[in-house]
Amino acid sequence: MIDSREPAIAGHFYRIPRLSGRLVGIWPQRIRRIEGGVGGRPWHAHFLFVFAFAVVLMGAIGEVSYGCVHLDNLVVALEAFCPGTTKAVCVLKLLVFFRSNRRWAELVERLRLMLWQSRREEGQRMLVALATTANRLSLLLLASGTATNAAFNLQPLIMGLYRWVSDLPGQVELPFNIILPAFAVQPGLFPLTYVLLTASGACTVFAFSFVDGFFVCSCLYICGVFRLVQQDIRRIFADLHGDTVDVFTEAMNAEVREKLAKVVERHNAIIDFCTDLTRQFTVIVLMHFLSAAFVLCSTILDIILNTSSLSGLTYICYIIAALTQLFLYCFGGNHVGESSAAVADVLYDIEWYKCDARTRKVILMILRRSQRAKTIAVPFFTPSLPALGSILSTAGSYITLLKTFL
Repeated sequence: MIDSREPAIAGHFYRIPRLSGRLVGIWPQRIRRIEGGVGGRPWHAHFLFVFAFAVVLMGAIGEVSYGCVHLDNLVVALEAFCPGTTKAVCVLKLLVFFRSNRRWAELVERLRLMLWQSRREEGQRMLVALATTANRLSLLLLASGTATNAAFNLQPLIMGLYRWVSDLPGQVELPFNIILPAFAVQPGLFPLTYVLLTASGACTVFAFSFVDGFFVCSCLYICGVFRLVQQDIRRIFADLHGDTVDVFTEAMNAEVREKLAKVVERHNAIIDFCTDLTRQFTVIVLMHFLSAAFVLCSTILDIILNTSSLSGLTYICYIIAALTQLFLYCFGGNHVGESSAAVADVLYDIEWYKCDARTRKVILMILRRSQRAKTIAVPFFTPSLPALGSILSTAGSYITLLKTFL
């Protein structure tokens, strides 16, 4: 239940990522004590994390090992490497969020306070629109990932049912190509193993839909706060009604400086938040981008080489999820860069030439900081839409090269 005193953005704040994060026990949350202090994480979050981490790690090790053992059969190896690589990256994402959960909780609280500061209807409408876009993209990722996991897990059951109805030899296979201990695939334990592998896929989906959704939501919220700064700057000069004067009076300049001081404080807080968010996401974004071209290339090759229509459908779902993941990072990073640079454009458009020298220095200080667009940059990569095009082009080049050897 949302408190009526809370702004409209409260009902949309990390709505989809929060759901996914809680299911795998890594949503940044702390127990609020009765005396007002903040304690540790709830016990059930630790339990959910341990289970999710264990089954995802099991899948990552077993599937990558299976691919390495069966390198002589490219189709079989790729069928293991695709989900195995995704699970390996998800293991890293789970670890990063679990180890720094307190820091993540602090970042969420800082961002919440920045979004809650503006109670104007215009600003809240803009924030809700951005939050809705972020939640829809997060939901798209969750839905495509769930569809992919369902396809992986239903395919062996459908094939087993078909063989049983047609009275053909064979038995139900596991949903993923994976190396497991011999006892795990014995008839008595086979159903439990199947359920655990299904859980491994589900936890992988919840893990990447949380982390990637958290990233795009954070980026669009940052974009919203930059736009609030732009609105505040316009409002400062609009409230002066300076159209009738050629030069602002001393009182008008003092009023502008007082209001701009608050804008400078908010602008610096946003930039500091971007820096801290980038520091926390560096390893995650770097590993995701390094593996993205390989995953896309492997998935497309699977679709090209696979003769099974059911397997082809499974990997079509898989590539939609992989492309959605990549798009979320690039879309979010692109929005942060554009919105931070747009602050400079707003400063150009205001009536700065009517201010005195002292006020112009304050405006110049904001202008110089905003001219250097703030980005969520990591070593070798800056998530942006041009970067998305480069990765897709690289994946296409890999496919063309590999096809010459097939």
